[in-house]
Amino acid sequence: MKKNVLIIAAAVLATAVVLYSAFSIISLRNQLSSSQQQIEIFMNQTRDDLGYINETQDVMKQNAQQVRQYVNLPSLNFPSRETEETPGQEDSPQSGNFELAAYDAISYLNSYNRDLTYIQNFNAFLNGSQFRSFLESSGLDLRKTGDFSRNLLTDNEKSLFKMTFDRKEKQLEISSGIFEVSQTFGLEDPAVFQFLEDETQKQKGALDYISDLNSQLNSLYRDRNFRNSLGDLELYLGDPVYRAENLIVPVIRKDNSRYARITTHTADGVFLFQQTSFTDLSSLKEGVLEILSGSDLRTEAEILDDLVKSEVETLLEDEAFLAHLNKLGYTYRGHHREDNDYYYYDLDDSEGNIAGALALQKEFGEVYLMDRDDIPVRSLKTFAPDHELVYSFQNQEPVISDEMITIPSQGSETFLLIGSHEHNADTMILVHFNSIQEQVSMLSIPRDLYYKGMKINSIYRNYGPSRLMSDLSSITGLNISKYIAIDMYAFIDMVNILGGITVELDEPLIDPTYKVRENGRWSTLFYPAGEHHLDGVAALRIARSRHTSSDFERAVRQQKVIAALRDSIGSMGVTDVTKLYDFMQIAEKYLLTNFSTAEMVKYYLSYKDYKIRGQNVLNTDNVLYATYTNLYRLSQEEQESALADPDFYKGGWIVLPKNNDWNAIRDFVLSIMQSS
Repeated sequence: MKKNVLIIAAAVLATAVVLYSAFSIISLRNQLSSSQQQIEIFMNQTRDDLGYINETQDVMKQNAQQVRQYVNLPSLNFPSRETEETPGQEDSPQSGNFELAAYDAISYLNSYNRDLTYIQNFNAFLNGSQFRSFLESSGLDLRKTGDFSRNLLTDNEKSLFKMTFDRKEKQLEISSGIFEVSQTFGLEDPAVFQFLEDETQKQKGALDYISDLNSQLNSLYRDRNFRNSLGDLELYLGDPVYRAENLIVPVIRKDNSRYARITTHTADGVFLFQQTSFTDLSSLKEGVLEILSGSDLRTEAEILDDLVKSEVETLLEDEAFLAHLNKLGYTYRGHHREDNDYYYYDLDDSEGNIAGALALQKEFGEVYLMDRDDIPVRSLKTFAPDHELVYSFQNQEPVISDEMITIPSQGSETFLLIGSHEHNADTMILVHFNSIQEQVSMLSIPRDLYYKGMKINSIYRNYGPSRLMSDLSSITGLNISKYIAIDMYAFIDMVNILGGITVELDEPLIDPTYKVRENGRWSTLFYPAGEHHLDGVAALRIARSRHTSSDFERAVRQQKVIAALRDSIGSMGVTDVTKLYDFMQIAEKYLLTNFSTAEMVKYYLSYKDYKIRGQNVLNTDNVLYATYTNLYRLSQEEQESALADPDFYKGGWIVLPKNNDWNAIRDFVLSIMQSS
């Protein structure tokens, strides 16, 4: 008897311990979830606070300098918030201020004299009688965009030509705005005027023609038969918009998501739909309906529903799961029923009555356990470990085979490349893939861009890549959801794994602040113009050097390095995709990214043949201007007074959109990265 009592007492105690532990775990999980939300709120608040602190510190520095001036004390040299070290340069000898000043002075004198001569020659051409006669006869206006560039515009501000004087080649390059025809001439070449006259007539004719096509395309909204045919496919026409002179008509699904678009195309004088061109409205309507009738028009929610339905139905055909049902006295009816909200997969008890069901909620693709009266009991995800329900189709990696080479393009997408050093974003490049033109555009973001009270590269250091992608999306208007970050030292190893890269420099690279050790002696960093095969260290030198060039010129070299990396991967002799996959697995160890290995392979194979179109940089030649943090806060009159004061502390060097108009950046990005 006593023994039984002890056993019972022990069992009760063990049960109590188990229940206490369970409640403790549940309580701990709730506390962790609450803490995570509080941390997120704290991080968002901290970011705003840091921006305010940065601005306050700059104002305090300015005031401190002014106070010291009033009491006849020397100015203070405040420490910089950001430091930059170059790998492999820590122990190298440092150049003196005199040497650096001499380099800069001679370089400036040389470029000043050369540019002054070029400007005079270019202006002489523009003021010449032949060019003025052409402007008068064509009705075009001349608009200055820089010392060596002009635009020719119609009276309604449509740019027909971009004229640029190439100082290196001493030639005038003229590009037509509509047909993207480019030709170079000497300033004394009379053929330039024949080219301008011919292209003016063609472009004005194209503008008249496209205006008629736009009117025809707009008539689709009045075509009841066409709209009814779209309605049969559960589609409709969205609100029209213009991009430049082209009209865009969206084709919208029933859930208001855009499926495709119909647009006019000025250069070819046609209608475009799904990369198919049509020369007249009748063939356009027939072609659109034919293409749509053979397309997958499901919404994202419907696609998810079908994937989950397949998952559930596969499970209900599995012998092991059916045996589990039978063991518990249940059987699956073998078919499903549905209402407006759910698909039901009924389970019968031993007497043939409904005992419950697995039900797929249509709107969100979530599976519930239902009771016999179709009332939800619990979501299936509450039964999964850590409450994370993952379907097999979400875990499937692409089969690595040669068939992957034919993977279709993923569409127009934008990724962020980050070059980091000691947790600082030293380099930020947006890479945009345009599936219509099959082109890659790169845009370098200057790290000194001043946004919400701090330089843009500080966001990566303080808040990580997700916040940086979010802020860059707001600044540029692009949807950026994927990123790759690589540390400078890892970059060296990556280039060496590839056996080096080949880069062509347009101009010599000389940097007296960057000392390199070659053949046992220190010397100034120097690479002549031309083609260079570089190992990892040399590639990093070219990517980071900036003393005798600006941050913007360095950004162009960095884009050349990225293009060379792509070419080097493509020339590895990888004829089977397995080797490429193995390489990407090695590369992934060097990267901080939200790509999986399989995704990197897939995207590389989708975009590897796209043409890289030029090097684009946000800089003071297009939409930015440079200033200092303390000047930025002053009025124009106060700025002039402050600059006249040699003891005024200007603060940190920053760049901002001209006229402080952030929409100008979005418009510029749209023009170079989403043109179609």
